[in-house]
Amino acid sequence: MSSSIRARSIDIVVPVFNEEACIEELHARISAAIASLPYRFRLLFVDDGSTDRSAEFVEALQARDPRVGLIRFSRNFGHQAALTAGLDLADADAVITLDADLQHPPERIPDFIAAWEAGAQVVSGVREKGAVSLWRRLSSALFYRLINAISHFEITPDSPDFRLFDARVVRSIRRLREQSRFLRGIYAWVGFRRVEIVYQEAARTAGESHYSAADMLIFALRAVLSFSHLPLRLATYFGLSVSLLAFIYGVYAIVVNVVFHRVIPGWTSLAVLVSFLSGVQLLTLGVVGEYLGQVLEETKRRPLYLIAVEEIPQLDDNQKSAG
Repeated sequence: MSSSIRARSIDIVVPVFNEEACIEELHARISAAIASLPYRFRLLFVDDGSTDRSAEFVEALQARDPRVGLIRFSRNFGHQAALTAGLDLADADAVITLDADLQHPPERIPDFIAAWEAGAQVVSGVREKGAVSLWRRLSSALFYRLINAISHFEITPDSPDFRLFDARVVRSIRRLREQSRFLRGIYAWVGFRRVEIVYQEAARTAGESHYSAADMLIFALRAVLSFSHLPLRLATYFGLSVSLLAFIYGVYAIVVNVVFHRVIPGWTSLAVLVSFLSGVQLLTLGVVGEYLGQVLEETKRRPLYLIAVEEIPQLDDNQKSAG
Protein backbone atom coordinates (compact mmCIF):
# COMPACT_ATOMS: atom_id res chain seq x y z
CA MET A 1 0.00 0.00 0.00
CA SER A 2 1.08 3.54 -0.61
CA SER A 3 2.18 5.87 2.15
CA SER A 4 -0.95 8.00 1.60
CA ILE A 5 -3.14 5.01 2.44
CA ARG A 6 -0.98 4.22 5.47
CA ALA A 7 -1.59 7.72 6.81
CA ARG A 8 -5.36 7.33 6.77
CA SER A 9 -7.31 7.09 9.99
CA ILE A 10 -10.38 5.16 11.11
CA ASP A 11 -12.56 5.80 14.16
CA ILE A 12 -14.55 2.95 15.71
CA VAL A 13 -17.65 4.20 17.56
CA VAL A 14 -19.17 1.96 20.24
CA PRO A 15 -22.36 3.03 22.07
CA VAL A 16 -22.38 1.67 25.63
CA PHE A 17 -25.24 1.30 28.08
CA ASN A 18 -24.61 -0.97 31.08
CA GLU A 19 -22.17 -3.24 29.20
CA GLU A 20 -19.44 -3.63 31.81
CA ALA A 21 -19.35 -7.40 31.26
CA CYS A 22 -18.52 -7.03 27.56
CA ILE A 23 -16.08 -4.14 27.35
CA GLU A 24 -12.83 -5.97 28.07
CA GLU A 25 -13.52 -8.76 25.57
CA LEU A 26 -14.77 -6.28 22.99
CA HIS A 27 -11.58 -4.26 23.26
CA ALA A 28 -9.44 -7.38 23.01
CA ARG A 29 -11.24 -8.64 19.92
CA ILE A 30 -11.21 -5.26 18.18
CA SER A 31 -7.50 -4.88 18.95
CA ALA A 32 -6.77 -8.31 17.48
CA ALA A 33 -8.88 -7.59 14.38
CA ILE A 34 -7.11 -4.32 13.57
CA ALA A 35 -3.59 -5.22 14.73
CA SER A 36 -2.20 -5.83 11.24
CA LEU A 37 -4.08 -3.04 9.45
CA PRO A 38 -2.01 0.00 8.32
CA TYR A 39 -4.28 2.71 9.70
CA ARG A 40 -4.38 5.02 12.68
CA PHE A 41 -7.29 3.80 14.81
CA ARG A 42 -9.27 5.32 17.66
CA LEU A 43 -11.89 3.47 19.71
CA LEU A 44 -14.53 5.95 20.87
CA PHE A 45 -16.81 4.55 23.56
CA VAL A 46 -20.01 6.60 24.01
CA ASP A 47 -21.38 5.92 27.51
CA ASP A 48 -25.12 6.56 27.31
CA GLY A 49 -25.65 7.26 31.02
CA SER A 50 -24.73 3.77 32.25
CA THR A 51 -25.59 2.95 35.86
CA ASP A 52 -23.00 0.19 36.16
CA ARG A 53 -19.19 0.45 35.93
CA SER A 54 -19.00 0.66 32.15
CA ALA A 55 -17.29 4.07 32.23
CA GLU A 56 -14.75 2.82 34.79
CA PHE A 57 -13.86 -0.12 32.53
CA VAL A 58 -13.32 2.25 29.60
CA GLU A 59 -11.15 4.51 31.77
CA ALA A 60 -9.08 1.45 32.71
CA LEU A 61 -8.60 0.73 29.00
CA GLN A 62 -7.49 4.33 28.45
CA ALA A 63 -4.69 3.84 30.98
CA ARG A 64 -3.08 1.16 28.81
CA ASP A 65 -4.30 1.95 25.29
CA PRO A 66 -3.86 5.53 24.00
CA ARG A 67 -6.29 4.85 21.16
CA VAL A 68 -9.29 4.60 23.51
CA GLY A 69 -11.57 7.60 23.98
CA LEU A 70 -14.58 8.14 26.25
CA ILE A 71 -17.62 10.33 25.63
CA ARG A 72 -19.91 10.21 28.62
CA PHE A 73 -23.45 11.60 28.52
CA SER A 74 -24.93 13.55 31.42
CA ARG A 75 -27.80 11.00 31.46
CA ASN A 76 -29.34 8.33 29.27
CA PHE A 77 -30.34 9.84 25.90
CA GLY A 78 -30.80 6.59 23.98
CA HIS A 79 -28.94 4.46 21.47
CA GLN A 80 -29.68 6.73 18.51
CA ALA A 81 -28.28 9.75 20.35
CA ALA A 82 -25.15 7.79 21.32
CA LEU A 83 -24.51 6.83 17.70
CA THR A 84 -25.13 10.43 16.66
CA ALA A 85 -22.61 11.71 19.20
CA GLY A 86 -20.01 9.25 17.99
CA LEU A 87 -20.49 10.35 14.39
CA ASP A 88 -20.43 14.02 15.45
CA LEU A 89 -17.15 13.70 17.33
CA ALA A 90 -15.35 11.31 15.02
CA ASP A 91 -12.61 12.85 12.92
CA ALA A 92 -11.24 10.27 10.53
CA ASP A 93 -11.26 9.14 6.91
CA ALA A 94 -13.83 6.48 7.80
CA VAL A 95 -16.00 5.67 10.81
CA ILE A 96 -17.15 2.21 11.89
CA THR A 97 -20.08 1.75 14.28
CA LEU A 98 -20.87 -1.43 16.19
CA ASP A 99 -22.63 -2.39 19.40
CA ALA A 100 -20.82 -3.27 22.60
CA ASP A 101 -22.65 -6.56 23.26
CA LEU A 102 -20.43 -8.49 20.79
CA GLN A 103 -23.36 -9.50 18.59
CA HIS A 104 -21.54 -7.56 15.85
CA PRO A 105 -18.31 -9.55 15.29
CA PRO A 106 -15.23 -7.26 15.33
CA GLU A 107 -13.43 -9.87 13.22
CA ARG A 108 -15.37 -8.61 10.17
CA ILE A 109 -13.88 -5.11 10.46
CA PRO A 110 -11.08 -5.89 7.95
CA ASP A 111 -13.74 -6.97 5.42
CA PHE A 112 -15.57 -3.66 5.88
CA ILE A 113 -12.35 -1.74 5.35
CA ALA A 114 -11.48 -3.78 2.25
CA ALA A 115 -14.89 -2.91 0.74
CA TRP A 116 -14.24 0.76 1.54
CA GLU A 117 -10.82 0.58 -0.09
CA ALA A 118 -12.53 -0.87 -3.17
CA GLY A 119 -14.70 2.24 -3.50
CA ALA A 120 -17.73 1.76 -1.27
CA GLN A 121 -18.75 4.82 0.75
CA VAL A 122 -21.20 2.95 3.00
CA VAL A 123 -20.60 -0.66 4.06
CA SER A 124 -23.61 -2.23 5.79
CA GLY A 125 -23.49 -5.40 7.83
CA VAL A 126 -26.49 -7.63 7.09
CA ARG A 127 -27.49 -10.41 9.48
CA GLU A 128 -27.56 -13.92 8.08
CA LYS A 129 -31.04 -15.39 7.76
CA GLY A 130 -31.88 -17.52 10.77
CA ALA A 131 -29.44 -15.72 13.05
CA VAL A 132 -32.26 -14.56 15.35
CA SER A 133 -35.46 -16.01 16.79
CA LEU A 134 -38.50 -16.72 14.61
CA TRP A 135 -40.53 -13.96 16.28
CA ARG A 136 -37.77 -11.42 15.73
CA ARG A 137 -37.38 -12.47 12.08
CA LEU A 138 -41.11 -12.18 11.42
CA SER A 139 -41.50 -8.82 13.18
CA SER A 140 -38.39 -7.46 11.46
CA ALA A 141 -39.57 -8.64 8.03
CA LEU A 142 -42.99 -7.06 8.60
CA PHE A 143 -41.44 -3.77 9.72
CA TYR A 144 -39.05 -3.46 6.77
CA ARG A 145 -41.76 -4.46 4.30
CA LEU A 146 -44.00 -1.74 5.73
CA ILE A 147 -41.39 1.03 5.91
CA ASN A 148 -40.09 0.29 2.39
CA ALA A 149 -43.65 0.28 1.02
CA ILE A 150 -44.52 3.71 2.40
CA SER A 151 -41.19 5.56 2.09
CA HIS A 152 -39.48 6.86 -1.04
CA PHE A 153 -36.21 4.97 -0.59
CA GLU A 154 -35.10 1.45 0.26
CA ILE A 155 -33.88 0.48 3.73
CA THR A 156 -31.93 -2.79 3.72
CA PRO A 157 -33.67 -5.43 5.88
CA ASP A 158 -31.73 -7.11 8.69
CA SER A 159 -29.14 -4.35 8.59
CA PRO A 160 -28.56 -2.98 12.11
CA ASP A 161 -25.93 -0.45 13.22
CA PHE A 162 -22.86 -2.46 12.22
CA ARG A 163 -21.56 -0.20 9.44
CA LEU A 164 -18.67 1.72 7.95
CA PHE A 165 -19.07 5.26 6.63
CA ASP A 166 -16.70 7.26 4.50
CA ALA A 167 -15.91 10.72 5.90
CA ARG A 168 -18.03 12.37 3.19
CA VAL A 169 -21.05 10.33 4.29
CA VAL A 170 -20.43 11.20 7.94
CA ARG A 171 -20.44 14.90 7.08
CA SER A 172 -23.75 14.46 5.28
CA ILE A 173 -25.34 12.59 8.20
CA ARG A 174 -24.26 15.36 10.58
CA ARG A 175 -26.40 17.84 8.63
CA LEU A 176 -29.60 15.95 9.52
CA ARG A 177 -30.50 17.04 13.05
CA GLU A 178 -34.11 15.93 13.57
CA GLN A 179 -35.02 15.18 17.17
CA SER A 180 -36.95 11.97 16.50
CA ARG A 181 -34.09 10.00 15.03
CA PHE A 182 -34.28 6.82 13.01
CA LEU A 183 -30.69 6.51 11.87
CA ARG A 184 -31.22 3.54 9.57
CA GLY A 185 -33.65 5.69 7.61
CA ILE A 186 -31.16 8.57 7.61
CA TYR A 187 -28.43 6.27 6.32
CA ALA A 188 -30.69 5.21 3.45
CA TRP A 189 -31.83 8.78 2.75
CA VAL A 190 -28.33 10.20 2.25
CA GLY A 191 -27.54 7.59 -0.41
CA PHE A 192 -23.92 7.20 -1.69
CA ARG A 193 -22.25 4.05 -3.02
CA ARG A 194 -23.17 1.04 -0.90
CA VAL A 195 -21.94 -2.48 -0.30
CA GLU A 196 -23.50 -5.12 1.93
CA ILE A 197 -21.54 -7.70 3.90
CA VAL A 198 -23.37 -10.67 5.41
CA TYR A 199 -22.32 -11.70 8.90
CA GLN A 200 -23.41 -14.23 11.50
CA GLU A 201 -24.87 -12.42 14.49
CA ALA A 202 -23.55 -13.93 17.71
CA ALA A 203 -25.49 -14.52 20.89
CA ARG A 204 -25.18 -11.88 23.56
CA THR A 205 -21.95 -12.43 25.51
CA ALA A 206 -23.38 -11.14 28.80
CA GLY A 207 -26.13 -8.96 30.19
CA GLU A 208 -29.61 -8.45 28.78
CA SER A 209 -31.02 -6.73 25.75
CA HIS A 210 -32.04 -3.12 26.45
CA TYR A 211 -34.79 -3.20 23.82
CA SER A 212 -38.15 -4.50 25.05
CA ALA A 213 -41.11 -5.25 22.79
CA ALA A 214 -42.56 -1.84 23.71
CA ASP A 215 -39.26 -0.13 22.82
CA MET A 216 -39.23 -1.86 19.44
CA LEU A 217 -42.83 -0.76 18.81
CA ILE A 218 -41.94 2.86 19.62
CA PHE A 219 -38.86 2.55 17.40
CA ALA A 220 -41.01 1.34 14.51
CA LEU A 221 -43.56 4.11 15.07
CA ARG A 222 -40.79 6.72 15.07
CA ALA A 223 -39.50 5.34 11.77
CA VAL A 224 -42.92 5.52 10.12
CA LEU A 225 -43.65 9.03 11.37
CA SER A 226 -40.18 10.31 10.43
CA PHE A 227 -40.09 9.04 6.86
CA SER A 228 -43.67 8.88 5.59
CA HIS A 229 -46.85 10.97 5.51
CA LEU A 230 -48.91 7.96 4.45
CA PRO A 231 -50.76 7.61 7.80
CA LEU A 232 -52.10 11.14 7.36
CA ARG A 233 -53.19 10.35 3.82
CA LEU A 234 -54.84 7.10 4.91
CA ALA A 235 -56.76 8.98 7.59
CA THR A 236 -57.93 11.44 4.93
CA TYR A 237 -58.93 8.70 2.50
CA PHE A 238 -60.70 6.76 5.24
CA GLY A 239 -62.62 9.85 6.32
CA LEU A 240 -63.66 10.57 2.73
CA SER A 241 -64.78 6.97 2.24
CA VAL A 242 -66.90 6.98 5.40
CA SER A 243 -68.40 10.35 4.43
CA LEU A 244 -69.28 8.99 0.98
CA LEU A 245 -70.93 5.91 2.48
CA ALA A 246 -72.87 8.11 4.91
CA PHE A 247 -74.04 10.31 2.01
CA ILE A 248 -75.17 7.27 -0.01
CA TYR A 249 -77.02 5.90 3.00
CA GLY A 250 -78.70 9.32 3.51
CA VAL A 251 -79.87 9.40 -0.11
CA TYR A 252 -81.19 5.87 0.26
CA ALA A 253 -83.11 6.80 3.42
CA ILE A 254 -84.70 9.83 1.72
CA VAL A 255 -85.74 7.81 -1.34
CA VAL A 256 -87.28 5.07 0.82
CA ASN A 257 -89.19 7.65 2.86
CA VAL A 258 -90.40 9.87 -0.02
CA VAL A 259 -91.03 7.29 -2.74
CA PHE A 260 -92.12 4.27 -0.74
CA HIS A 261 -93.46 6.16 2.30
CA ARG A 262 -91.68 3.85 4.63
CA VAL A 263 -89.53 4.90 7.60
CA ILE A 264 -86.35 2.89 8.04
CA PRO A 265 -86.30 1.49 11.57
CA GLY A 266 -83.13 0.76 13.50
CA TRP A 267 -81.95 2.81 16.43
CA THR A 268 -79.34 0.09 17.10
CA SER A 269 -77.80 0.48 13.65
CA LEU A 270 -77.80 4.24 14.14
CA ALA A 271 -75.97 3.92 17.46
CA VAL A 272 -73.43 1.58 15.89
CA LEU A 273 -72.89 3.99 13.00
CA VAL A 274 -72.40 6.96 15.33
CA SER A 275 -69.96 4.99 17.47
CA PHE A 276 -68.05 3.89 14.37
CA LEU A 277 -67.78 7.43 13.07
CA SER A 278 -66.65 8.65 16.49
CA GLY A 279 -63.93 6.00 16.51
CA VAL A 280 -62.78 7.08 13.05
CA GLN A 281 -62.59 10.70 14.21
CA LEU A 282 -60.60 9.80 17.31
CA LEU A 283 -58.24 7.62 15.28
CA THR A 284 -57.69 10.43 12.81
CA LEU A 285 -57.07 12.91 15.62
CA GLY A 286 -54.58 10.46 17.12
CA VAL A 287 -52.62 10.22 13.86
CA VAL A 288 -52.60 14.01 13.51
CA GLY A 289 -51.56 14.31 17.17
CA GLU A 290 -48.55 12.05 16.62
CA TYR A 291 -47.33 14.24 13.78
CA LEU A 292 -48.00 17.41 15.78
CA GLY A 293 -45.94 15.90 18.59
CA GLN A 294 -43.08 15.41 16.14
CA VAL A 295 -43.39 19.04 15.03
CA LEU A 296 -43.40 20.22 18.66
CA GLU A 297 -40.18 18.34 19.42
CA GLU A 298 -38.50 19.83 16.37
CA THR A 299 -39.52 23.41 17.24
CA LYS A 300 -38.00 23.13 20.73
CA ARG A 301 -34.53 22.84 19.17
CA ARG A 302 -33.12 21.02 22.19
CA PRO A 303 -29.70 19.40 21.79
CA LEU A 304 -29.77 15.72 20.90
CA TYR A 305 -27.49 14.90 23.84
CA LEU A 306 -25.39 16.52 26.58
CA ILE A 307 -21.82 15.44 27.28
CA ALA A 308 -20.51 15.31 30.83
CA VAL A 309 -17.04 13.89 29.98
CA GLU A 310 -15.20 14.07 26.68
CA GLU A 311 -11.79 12.39 26.50
CA ILE A 312 -10.84 11.81 22.88
CA PRO A 313 -7.23 10.92 22.08
CA GLN A 314 -5.19 12.68 19.42
CA LEU A 315 -3.06 9.99 17.81
CA ASP A 316 0.10 10.33 15.81
CA ASP A 317 1.67 7.68 13.57
CA ASN A 318 3.70 6.23 16.43
CA GLN A 319 0.57 5.38 18.43
CA LYS A 320 -1.32 3.48 15.76
CA SER A 321 -0.18 0.06 16.99
CA ALA A 322 -0.35 0.75 20.71
CA GLY A 323 -2.34 -1.38 23.08
